[in-house]
Amino acid sequence: MNQLWFGLAAVIVAGMLQGVFAVPMKYASRWSYENIWLVFALSGMIVFPWLLIIMTVPQASQVYALTSEKTLFSIAGFGACWGIGATLTGIGLSILGIGLGMAIILGLSASLGSLIPLVILDPKALYTRHGHIYLLGTSIMLAGIALCARAGMLRDAIRNRQLTNVSRGSFLTGFIVCFSSGVLSCALNFSYAFGGEEIRHALELGTRPIWSTGVVTALAVSGGFLANLLYCGYLLLQNHSIRKFARSGAGIGWACGALMGLFWFGGQTLYGLGVSRMGNLGVVVGWPLLMGTIIVTSNAAGVLTGEWDGVSTESKRFLAAAIVVILAALVVLAAAQHSS
Repeated sequence: MNQLWFGLAAVIVAGMLQGVFAVPMKYASRWSYENIWLVFALSGMIVFPWLLIIMTVPQASQVYALTSEKTLFSIAGFGACWGIGATLTGIGLSILGIGLGMAIILGLSASLGSLIPLVILDPKALYTRHGHIYLLGTSIMLAGIALCARAGMLRDAIRNRQLTNVSRGSFLTGFIVCFSSGVLSCALNFSYAFGGEEIRHALELGTRPIWSTGVVTALAVSGGFLANLLYCGYLLLQNHSIRKFARSGAGIGWACGALMGLFWFGGQTLYGLGVSRMGNLGVVVGWPLLMGTIIVTSNAAGVLTGEWDGVSTESKRFLAAAIVVILAALVVLAAAQHSS
């Protein structure tokens, strides 16, 4: 029982960390988006993942040497697709805000991340009971995202009337970016779906089961870092913002970017620790609990940092309804996993 409670607590803290990971970005006011996002990507996708591999995976180089090139390229390739989604996440959150953006991105990523591997690996399963539940959960999720869109449109309309310099297309642009991010972000799940060989070698060479998936995570997010590096590098050159890394006050930017990486990857790691202590309940309870905590925490952070100040009661009601529907969809998708 103590193990179960530890697992539940770890998953909740993981969700809280990932829900607030983008908040430090608001306080690096002297930096451009590309500066803060590149530091986040470097720390969260390279430094912390490979430090964890060094500390937890014996003979890590041998694990990768034994794994076939096809598996390695699949993991890194899906990671690169996820990295494009992560790049779009930063752009989308800067347009829509943390709460609304995270709800749209996570909702799509959670539903498609479960449904698409099922379609690719076992299409006949769509005609089974748990396949029908997956489709139901995805439909409910899309309804929740539609409510998010309505809340955002109402908020945008209020701001357009209050501020003449706000573009009327800003919400639509942000929604498209976040929608695309949600679709691409689910590619990280595919890295795990096709990374079984690598995990098996890690276990054979003495890695504890609790840390074994780290060999896939580190390689996948490294592939994702390349996508972020290319885009941020382009912006740094185009906007001449590379000099901001060394300007007066840059220390705050470096600290905020590193903190974002720590929050994000710390949440990833804690989630793995948590579900490993929950036994069979890990998949059933841990996954929707993580997603639900992220959505609730990110929206709470958005409210506390003023993202919904001065908007109508109607828009807030739509946002609250959207969160409830998205959480209900997560429960249905978890039930589908349990029934499989």
